[in-house]
Amino acid sequence: MIHERLADLERKGTPITVGIIGAGTFGTQIIAQTCRIKGMRVAAIADLNIERGMRALKLGGISEDNIQVTTSAKQIHESIDKNISAVTNQAEELFESNLDIIVEATGVPEVGAVNAYQAIQNKKNLVMVTVEADVLVGYLLKNMADKAGVLYSMAYGDEPALACELCDWARTLGFQLISSGKGTRFSLEFRKANPDDVPKMYGFTGKDYNASMFCSFLDGTKHSIEMAALSNATGLIPDVRGMHFPTADLRNIPDIVCHKDRGGILSSTGVVEAVSSIFPNGQSVERNLRGGLYAVVEGQTDFAYESMSSYGDITGMIIGKKSRHAMIYRPQHFIGHEVAIGIARMMIYKEPVATVIGRISEVVTAAKKLLTPGTKLDGEGGYATYGMVEKADVAREERLVPIGLTHGAEVIREIPEDGMITYDNVHLVESKLLDLRKAQDNLD
Repeated sequence: MIHERLADLERKGTPITVGIIGAGTFGTQIIAQTCRIKGMRVAAIADLNIERGMRALKLGGISEDNIQVTTSAKQIHESIDKNISAVTNQAEELFESNLDIIVEATGVPEVGAVNAYQAIQNKKNLVMVTVEADVLVGYLLKNMADKAGVLYSMAYGDEPALACELCDWARTLGFQLISSGKGTRFSLEFRKANPDDVPKMYGFTGKDYNASMFCSFLDGTKHSIEMAALSNATGLIPDVRGMHFPTADLRNIPDIVCHKDRGGILSSTGVVEAVSSIFPNGQSVERNLRGGLYAVVEGQTDFAYESMSSYGDITGMIIGKKSRHAMIYRPQHFIGHEVAIGIARMMIYKEPVATVIGRISEVVTAAKKLLTPGTKLDGEGGYATYGMVEKADVAREERLVPIGLTHGAEVIREIPEDGMITYDNVHLVESKLLDLRKAQDNLD
């Protein structure tokens, strides 16, 4: 058991030393939970706001006497030796330290990608929370990590990695994987939402929230990003550009997210798909999967179907009446509070919990409104564009720009509402992120 292996590390005085970059909402959840785990130490935090990093440690039960503000990797080494936690505003100190593993949790694509690149260059095992960076340059980072002899992994507790776990369960048992994905609250009409719509749609008051981040969920971009990450880690593909987003009661998912030949909506099998918890009129589905993950599988034999069906009422197993497919699901995820399980698995068993296996999908960009020459794009969760998951080979063939590269890009040819952003109608901003993407594009 993992907790027994961690307890053994605690007894030996050799805990896993963890560095975390970013003490925002997700990062603070990781820090506060990990501080309470035997056999693991939050040894160092890097955040531009020192006080925020210290607050996260205190939420984890660490007293101020056991926190040291550092300005060098050497001081982080000293802190580890003294069994106290270091806080710095320079991520580079973590890369140069003797930490066992680093968690990138800034949530900023360019920052996340560059931090991951530098960490791997310094032969650090890495957990990538910033999924936007993973879908954009994760294939490059995974290749680098393999060559450096370190691990690169998605974050356990975030939806893509948990869905990967369900897919692995299905494939290990020899089931055919029909579809997998997440539940969410989404309607296709939300695609044109902008940051000004966030307070009303989420019921927020005040200003203590990131409007662009919440808008990226609202307009569907974030869901496409998460499902692209799942795609790139499993080989599953989007059935259509941007997914179907069917409204589905939990009990009906196996009969909906399956092939048309079985009465479902899919033109192919082995797909990523998000299911909505609301009807077009905004009414909530009685038993929905919002916040949860699922995988629909085919037993492949009459015996498997009949055997599982016979236990359905007893075990709560969900099996499609028309499709004859079964579904495994997880009704919730604990977000940052679960990340430490993935860290433990990586360091104990020397395997990532989920990682990029290929360039399967991209998140391409469409216009929320007419975009005229000279318009500057504002990226994910902004006023100008929304993102949709698409097969990577289609994106390459049509020269579609990933949404992660669009921030600050200038429109050079008119783009109609819902028109696609291509490398021919925008001028991209030169950046380290663009350089990394070009390096990935040049991989064999």
